[in-house]
Amino acid sequence: MYITLGSSAGTALLEVPVQDIKPFLQNTEALVPRGTESGRIDWDTELAFLPSQD
Repeated sequence: MYITLGSSAGTALLEVPVQDIKPFLQNTEALVPRGTESGRIDWDTELAFLPSQD
């Protein structure tokens, strides 16, 4: 499986064995079940990192 990551600084193409993806996703979902992601974000802290528009 290929995964592409990109930002304004550039891109990276990662190759990951597909048999490694399933356990990774299962472990991730066990920690953060589907649909609960936004409830685990501290929005006040995240918003504090945004630059002010003064």
